[in-house]
Amino acid sequence: MSADRRELDQRQREMWGRGAEGWGRRQQTLREKTALVAWWLVDAIDPKPGERVLELAAGPGETGFIAAQRLGLSGRLLSTDQVPQMVEIARQRAAELGLETVDFAVVDAQQMELEPESFDAVLCRWGYMLMTDPDEALRRTRRVLKKGGRLAMATWDRPDRNLWMSAPVIALVSQGAMPPPNPADPSPFAMADPADLERRLEAAGFSSVRTELVTFPQRYASIDAYWEETLDMSAPILGAIDGLEPDVVATLRASTQETLAQFIGEDGRIEVPANAVVAAAVA
Repeated sequence: MSADRRELDQRQREMWGRGAEGWGRRQQTLREKTALVAWWLVDAIDPKPGERVLELAAGPGETGFIAAQRLGLSGRLLSTDQVPQMVEIARQRAAELGLETVDFAVVDAQQMELEPESFDAVLCRWGYMLMTDPDEALRRTRRVLKKGGRLAMATWDRPDRNLWMSAPVIALVSQGAMPPPNPADPSPFAMADPADLERRLEAAGFSSVRTELVTFPQRYASIDAYWEETLDMSAPILGAIDGLEPDVVATLRASTQETLAQFIGEDGRIEVPANAVVAAAVA
C-alpha cells in the first residue's frame, strides 16, 4: 500500500473514531431503519449451528449479532472493525443482549492476517466501499473462508438514489465548503455499480455471485431531526461542517432542505428512499 493510501486510511480511522459516539447514540435508530439489509445479509449466508462467522467493519455489530443467534452455543461470531471505538460499542451491545458466543477484535480487512480457511461465512455491511483498497480486502476475505464458505456484503447505490445521504454533500460542494468528491477515494458510493461489484468479487476468487437492490425508507420527524441525525451518523459531513461560521451552516442546511423538499410532507415529516446494493458469493 502506498504512503498516500496509508495516510488516507489513517484519516478514515480517525474520522470514524470521532464519529463512533454518534453511532453509539443512534444504535436503535440504525437497527430499525436498516433491518431489511441486515436480514438480507444474514439470510444470504444462512448461518448454521456450530459454524464460525466473521463480521468485518461491524460498527455497532447488530448484523453479526443476528447471525450469532443462529449459531447456537457451539458456534462463534468474531465481530471486528478497524476503529477501536466502534469495537467497544459492539462489545457493550453484545453484553446488553447477553450474547456469550461473540469475540471481538480490531481488524483492518485490507491487512487481515486471520488464519486461512477458518470461517464458514463473512458479513460486511457498508464497509468495503470505505476502504482505500477494497479489492485487497476482498482477496483477504476469500482467503479466510473455507472452500464453499459464504460472503454477504452491502454497499450503497448511486448518490441520486440516496439523497437522504448525498443532499448535504451536494450543498457543501455547491457552497465551496467541500471539494467535489474524488471518484477514486473511499466513499459510500465508491462501489455503487452492481456489474463492477460482481467483477470485483469474481476477481477476488468468488463464484456464484449475485446482486440485488434493497430499497427502504429513511424517515425523520422533521428537518431538525434529519439534520441532527445526519451529523451524528456521518463523520465526513460533521467534519466538513465543524468550524464553519453559523451563517454558513444555516445556508448549507437550507440548501439541503431544498434538495429534500420533494420528500417533506405537509406535517413536516420526511420520508426519503434509501437504496442499497447487496451481494452474495461463494468462496
